[in-house]
Amino acid sequence: MTVGTAVGSDDDFLGDGMGTARTGLVGWIDTVGARLPPVWRRRLGSGVVAAVGGLLIGTTLYHLLRHGVSVDALVGDALPLGFGLILLGAAAWLGWPNDDDLAPLVTAFWVIAGLVVTSLVTLYVFTLHIAHGHTVESVWFLIYEIGATGAVAGLLISRYDVRSRRRHRRLSEQERRFRAVFEGTLDALVVLDDEGRYLDANPAAAELFGLSRAELIGKRITDFASDDLRVEADWSQFLSGPGRRGEYELVRPDGETRTVAVAATPNVRPGRHLAVLRDVTARVEREADLDRERARVEFLNRLLRHNVLNGMNLVLAKLDAVAPSVPDERHDDVEAARHRGEEIVDLIQTARRLATDVETVATERSVDVRDPLADAVASLRATAPEATVECDTPDGPVAVHADGMLETVFDHLLTNAVQHNDSPVHISVTAAVDPETVTVTVADDGDGIPSDRLAQLFADDEFAHTRDWGGFGLSIVHALVREYDGRVWAEANDPEGTAVHVELRRADGERRD
Repeated sequence: MTVGTAVGSDDDFLGDGMGTARTGLVGWIDTVGARLPPVWRRRLGSGVVAAVGGLLIGTTLYHLLRHGVSVDALVGDALPLGFGLILLGAAAWLGWPNDDDLAPLVTAFWVIAGLVVTSLVTLYVFTLHIAHGHTVESVWFLIYEIGATGAVAGLLISRYDVRSRRRHRRLSEQERRFRAVFEGTLDALVVLDDEGRYLDANPAAAELFGLSRAELIGKRITDFASDDLRVEADWSQFLSGPGRRGEYELVRPDGETRTVAVAATPNVRPGRHLAVLRDVTARVEREADLDRERARVEFLNRLLRHNVLNGMNLVLAKLDAVAPSVPDERHDDVEAARHRGEEIVDLIQTARRLATDVETVATERSVDVRDPLADAVASLRATAPEATVECDTPDGPVAVHADGMLETVFDHLLTNAVQHNDSPVHISVTAAVDPETVTVTVADDGDGIPSDRLAQLFADDEFAHTRDWGGFGLSIVHALVREYDGRVWAEANDPEGTAVHVELRRADGERRD
């Protein structure tokens, strides 16, 4: 069922006044030709043209043989003889395979039409002259010569018709391709006139507006706007400008409001305007949710910064103040309290950094992977001197997509290797550089992790760690590496222990953090 305007009609904004199907005599040739195989189209068309050419040549030769060959006779018969040779040449060319198998039939039709029509008209004229008492010599030969001229004229007309048919076929193919795109695209497409009235719409547009296509066509843009005055003003500016892009509120007949992104182009055909609409309601709602979430995160940051963090700094300052007056046997307790307080401060700072929009800057910045790795190793050697740490890093700078939080990743991996093993461990840190990535491996020779848990260590997709094993620090590692568009995984070390691999994208040549 066709809904809307017919393709090729005056309301078709890409039409050319030519329908997809041709009618009348030319359409009859198309219908008849379509029933014949291509090879028979060429044979029949070229055969008819060759027959007419042979008729002209044969008649000329018969005339010469009957009346004798002379200069005057040759001059008089040169025209039909030449026309006959032209038709024979055209027949040979038409019989050759080409991309237009219907052209021979079209040519044959116009050659026969030209021959018959001119002959009949000439016969009618001569009959009138003879009826009025005029003397006409060699009536039939004159009719023959004029008919030959009509046949060649038909040949010329056929060339114009064939070119016209090819042009029509190209336009029809373009129209079908556009119609297929128009109907099949997932975006809503509508065609409007100068009054803002919908003339055509694809299925996606009907779904967006909440109407059938038949119901949508004929309505105006103001029928779906919450502010008619603004829409009319924007529409007037749109008609006189190069185009318009923006987001608008669309009110459906059922009362539901949708936010649509619109890209409109005026006068794709005089008085016809094309608009592409995309429903972005879900995206707008998501952005609103993100704004609310950012507000909550900002409140959390302020709470951590002004209350918890300042409070812990005060606690650490008081511990430093009372440390000299504490008996020697209680110094270990003060140091333990201070160490735990520093850990809480570090954890709060890490949480604050994670709560900020890391992803908006991580892929734009780069750091030399050697710097945070060296700092993390130095920190571990200071806090856990019983552990043996070997670090093998590249000799030259190696930039990766990350920010200053990359040191936190390595800190947690190294600290985790020490804290989750009873005896002093040996830790090996290496960095493998590939053309596109850098893989940092932290391997220990400790007790290791069971294989079933090892496979699930970094399997969580979200920043959460609800299980009672694995450590909260590894969740932070996982979250940060994901923000850097990298990946992290763990496997058993050889011969014992655990190896954690962090793969980061290289960012050579980009600005440093």
